Amino acid sequence: MKMGLIVGIFAENKEAIEKFGTNIYLNYLYGQTIEELLEAERELDIARKLESTESEILLMEERVKFLESVVSLATQNFENSQKDDDAPDMSQ
Repeated sequence: MKMGLIVGIFAENKEAIEKFGTNIYLNYLYGQTIEELLEAERELDIARKLESTESEILLMEERVKFLESVVSLATQNFENSQKDDDAPDMSQ
């Protein structure tokens, strides 16, 4: 990597591009996790209607709880990163 991209007039642009790329990737992962959660909830509803075994239902409930936790953590991380972005830069 050339030093001109780390310092000087391009440093700020490089940081913005990296942040943009990271945000796109994280939003994609977040969307995939939400889709997986919705699918897990649908499967759980179907299993309950079909009167599946108790162990199958418990396993599906655990999967839904796990995915809910992942979505909750991702949301908290996103909110925290937005708060950090809004904070003034004290390094200057």
